[in-house]
Amino acid sequence: MLVCAALVGVFCLPALWAVEAPKDMVLKLPEGTATKAPVKFAHAGAGHKALDCKACHHNWDGKSDKGMKCSDKGCHDIFDPANKSDVKSFYKAFHDMNSTKSCLGCHKKAKADGKNAPIACNACHPAAQ
Repeated sequence: MLVCAALVGVFCLPALWAVEAPKDMVLKLPEGTATKAPVKFAHAGAGHKALDCKACHHNWDGKSDKGMKCSDKGCHDIFDPANKSDVKSFYKAFHDMNSTKSCLGCHKKAKADGKNAPIACNACHPAAQ
């Protein structure tokens, strides 16, 4: 009976707290601030599903919806397209080449590790339609 209880605890209980990531989404800036096309993002595909949520959502508490967006809690809430270097810029959240918490930084590391990860601008930002 103890073995059965242990198995339930190990395999079933964590599923009660599991977060279901959205399947597809479009990442875009507020109207009039973007210089490139929005990014179509497959949350549950392209290797993203295998990542720990906190790999990207590094300020997330693991429970609530707060901290799931880069602009939550005042983290990356500068939307000025000319401001690309400030740590609080929305641009930096996605394009910091030196941080694996950003899309581009993570993709560059994956590419260096021999994985297929897009790093060219137009691979993520298709030409405007």
